[in-house]
Amino acid sequence: MFETLARSWEYAKISYGVIWENKQLVIFPIISSVAAILVMASFIVPLWSSGMIERMTSDDPANQLSNGVIYTILFAFYFCNYFVIVFFNAALTACAMRVINGEQPTVGDGLAVAMSRLPQIIGWAFVSAIVGVILQIIENANEKVGRFISSILGSAWTALTYFVVPVIVVDGVGPIEAFKSSVGTLKSQWGTALVGGFSLGFLGLLVIIPIVLVSAGLIWLATQSMGSTGVIAAVVVGLVLFAIGMAVNSAAGVVFKALLFPFATNRTLPQGIDASHLGEAFVSKE
Repeated sequence: MFETLARSWEYAKISYGVIWENKQLVIFPIISSVAAILVMASFIVPLWSSGMIERMTSDDPANQLSNGVIYTILFAFYFCNYFVIVFFNAALTACAMRVINGEQPTVGDGLAVAMSRLPQIIGWAFVSAIVGVILQIIENANEKVGRFISSILGSAWTALTYFVVPVIVVDGVGPIEAFKSSVGTLKSQWGTALVGGFSLGFLGLLVIIPIVLVSAGLIWLATQSMGSTGVIAAVVVGLVLFAIGMAVNSAAGVVFKALLFPFATNRTLPQGIDASHLGEAFVSKE
């Protein structure tokens, strides 16, 4: 356990170090989150105003929407949402790759690379949306068994697509080739037992916990010495701090994959990054 924690700290230190030295990279998960909220609103508002949400949840068979319509709407939502996420993750990955090459990336650099990979990103969003709908159909087939199977398949899909975004950014291939490359990299290099997520999650807690404590303290002080306006202001400040902390953690996760990818594919790593530590990010099964 202590060895795992030590490795976790090393992985997190490298990824968070890149973010600390290039703070502008945090803008990508922030923009991505805002865009995802706008995508959700663009679906919810018209569906609500047209009464289609009520028909989706209606128990009256005569008033219900057909499964075909529901899954078509779900596919459209998944596609738009995945596109936003992949686009900004690709931009962040491109910036991380510039750091690996010893360059100082800008937000514009990342966006330019993501735009140059637009067809591939659209293709991957399309594939991801199809998979998302299939998993939802499986989950809806049986409340308990379907949910369990969907969860297992979803976890497997997440693992197998671990390197898809870096592959798209670096190699510029389509979704199928990117998926094959991601699977091949995992299979040929380290196996399928991922422990990299634990390392980032561990330090992520160390980032979030102080933010929660500070926010709670501010709110408590506001309730003791300020009026309702002060309490609202303290809550807003706490939410902003929490959002920034989550953005930092999200950015570090994307950077971590960008750092692992060149090692996995025998490419050059930047000076100061210990390849032996990165090689333990995935542990082969016995």
